[in-house]
Amino acid sequence: MNEKINAILVDPLDDVATAITGLRPGEAGRYDKPNEGIKEVAIRQEIPQYHKFALRAIGKGEAVRKYGEIIGVATQDIGRGCHVHEHNIASPVGNPDKAREEWK
Repeated sequence: MNEKINAILVDPLDDVATAITGLRPGEAGRYDKPNEGIKEVAIRQEIPQYHKFALRAIGKGEAVRKYGEIIGVATQDIGRGCHVHEHNIASPVGNPDKAREEWK
């Protein structure tokens, strides 16, 4: 395993990591997970630099976490290693506390 990271995990509970370089299908997204070391995810879609990719399969309607907080809900199934962006998540607008309660 190549130990050089190319993605950032903000919080150990996050469902996504952020690519610090552009990633292509077939490459490994590598991030450091506290107390577990370097982890890898097989990238399945083009991930532009500074965009998110899923660390696990996320089902339609499930909450998506980044920063240890819910940043949105999946509007479709998102596979592990796939691009996570506004095309497949809806973000809480105006009332994140209400959205957080609804998406628990």
